Amino acid sequence: MNRSTTRKHRTVLTLLAAVLSATAVPIVTPGPAEAATGGRACFFLDKEGAPIAGRTYGHVAWAIRDPKNTGHWIWGATEGYKGKPHIAAGDYNGSWIKGGTWADLRRSIRRDGHHKAGYYDAYRCIDTAGGDLKAAQRTFGHMKSNGYDIGFNNCLTKSIAIFRKYSPALTGKNLPDGQTVPPRNYFATTLDNARGWEKARTY
Repeated sequence: MNRSTTRKHRTVLTLLAAVLSATAVPIVTPGPAEAATGGRACFFLDKEGAPIAGRTYGHVAWAIRDPKNTGHWIWGATEGYKGKPHIAAGDYNGSWIKGGTWADLRRSIRRDGHHKAGYYDAYRCIDTAGGDLKAAQRTFGHMKSNGYDIGFNNCLTKSIAIFRKYSPALTGKNLPDGQTVPPRNYFATTLDNARGWEKARTY
């Protein structure tokens, strides 16, 4: 990594730290099973994810429901690799995807072979009029191959890109940009100020 790139990442980390220090993850409460109809998109938060220089910036996974078969979901995440702040396009960036029922999703994200039980702490969702799983899967494929950057191309920004392809109705008003925003802050505060998102639920 060259000096200018290192300086850019230090600047991003400084900005992230300032935002994070002013924001707490909300207290969440249990909610009902995901049994409604139509499209649906959910963030899952690991509030202790992305530990950097003594701080935790948080990590998110994404999940979307098939509006034509509401018993079926697909979900995934990008987890980076060995703590690298930047990963070149084409290199492994820790992206994965799975599919199944809501119960499968819950079991998978709680214990998927890489993480301890209870890895994710909370989730929050938004309903959509419809959803295009194929478009979302194509976008996941692009996100899997386009590298990683801690501030501009990370677990959060990739999830947002997938959600927007799944439902173009998810615009800036209900799905704001996530660049340079710590995932913990986005989950806790940004979505509180966006339209349509349900309150966080314990996981």
